[in-house]
Amino acid sequence: MNAFTSLFMMTDKSASLAQKTAVGVYGLAAGYGGETIVRDASFEVQQGERLAIIGPNGAGKSTLLKAMLGLIKPQAGSARFLDRRFNEVRQHVAYVTQADDIDWRFPSKVRDLVAMGRGVHLGLTGRLSARDWQAVDRALDAVNSLDLAHRPLSDLSGGQRRRVLLARALVQDPQILIMDEPFQAIDEATRAALLSVLDDFQDDGKTAIIVHHNLGDVRALFDRVVLVDGTVTATGTPEAVFDDPAFTAAFGAIAHRAA
Repeated sequence: MNAFTSLFMMTDKSASLAQKTAVGVYGLAAGYGGETIVRDASFEVQQGERLAIIGPNGAGKSTLLKAMLGLIKPQAGSARFLDRRFNEVRQHVAYVTQADDIDWRFPSKVRDLVAMGRGVHLGLTGRLSARDWQAVDRALDAVNSLDLAHRPLSDLSGGQRRRVLLARALVQDPQILIMDEPFQAIDEATRAALLSVLDDFQDDGKTAIIVHHNLGDVRALFDRVVLVDGTVTATGTPEAVFDDPAFTAAFGAIAHRAA
């Protein structure tokens, strides 16, 4: 059994996509080497929402995402996706890591990296069909990167890398998209492509959870916000979270006025 077949076997094809709550996090705690970075984190995300996870540096935002997805083992608590464990519905959940987490020196082409996103859809043969490769090209086109399809990974700029990682997630055709700081240090072309994808994603009734660092555009880009500062200290609309005393405690009075 190859790795792609293993993913296919763990996915529960009977999982309902009509759940009101797309993602639920309940009492989650996680960290590294016995140290707890984020503790007792709880929040829910409803189907079709675009939610920002914000917080100061070192507050546990990326750690929280990784624990939700089982990339690190939670110390306590749990996360549910479409009211199932992640491994049961991983076909429907795509994760876009930070670009720095990928070894871009690996001797491969862009099209092959994006094709990895089809792994959760493959049958027992573990082979991509012509239909799968068409989906790969559509995903690259959606992020204005079809011209990069045959380029070596090592030749990509920072913005191109982020678009390619987004294409790898889109080719999975997920219901839930989880992204770790996709707007950080990107060019205007990449930002435009990302916003277009997110708008289309939400128009289809799908859910996006995004770790976001720029407080100035949270109101314009997101429906709801989760503030993480070692734990979840506030949730709600951007206005409600920015007005919460926990926001000032996390970022200070100057950031509060700027937001």
